Amino acid sequence: MKIIKKSNQINSILDQYNNTGFVPTMGTLHDGHISLIKRSKKENSKTVVSIFVNPKQFNKKKDFMNYPKKIKNDIMLCKKYKVDYLFLPSFNEVYGWKSLKFKYPKMTKFMEHKFRKNHFKGVLDVMSKLLSIIKNTKVYMGEKDYQQLHIIRQFCTINRISSKIIPCKTVRSRQGYALSSRNLLLNEKSKKIMSLVYKTILNYKLSNIGKIFNLSFLLKEIKKTGVNKIDYIENVNLKRFFRSKKVNMHSNIFIAYYLDGVRLIDNI
Repeated sequence: MKIIKKSNQINSILDQYNNTGFVPTMGTLHDGHISLIKRSKKENSKTVVSIFVNPKQFNKKKDFMNYPKKIKNDIMLCKKYKVDYLFLPSFNEVYGWKSLKFKYPKMTKFMEHKFRKNHFKGVLDVMSKLLSIIKNTKVYMGEKDYQQLHIIRQFCTINRISSKIIPCKTVRSRQGYALSSRNLLLNEKSKKIMSLVYKTILNYKLSNIGKIFNLSFLLKEIKKTGVNKIDYIENVNLKRFFRSKKVNMHSNIFIAYYLDGVRLIDNI
């Protein structure tokens, strides 16, 4: 594995290949990231992983400062799973140059965009930079951040970006909760509550296929698990990405809530 910190260097190296997979991350790698790496390795001749904690997608400086960082362990994992190139850019390496002007997809004040002002602009800013540096790749991204995934795909389509976004299934713990770097900030009690939240939503969904989504009932059930603060619970059609009145196999139930002061999201 080769570690690269300069954008012009990674760019010139990848120009040699026409079958490259790219896994963009913010580090603190877990089994969810490893599943993306494994799929990229299986489907491409070369795999690139980037680690860059993007300050522009955090609404609060405190959240950015508290975001878990384990770079030595990340490097070890990338070597273990035979990543070809690990891209570790500085802030100036990503943002210190002018990129092309891009069009942004229309975003309504819905779910993450409602509760995290400018979050998606920060995400699209860094993705536009990374996809200008690491071009013509298959980009592997998890479905836990489904709204983000949907917006990035729209962004690539309207700007005719040649890289292809590959959605990958959410990887979960044995207890059912979605794997996330933020889980490191939680105690065991909170992880048990996360598991209960997952099971509550899953059981509700499976028991109500074809029925009208009952937000007030589900809200009460989730609060019984020990969750006190919830930003939203939405039933969303995955194909067209809008609120769905009925629970069905083409929709997922999305949630954003807090445990130990940590904001968590999932969709089931």
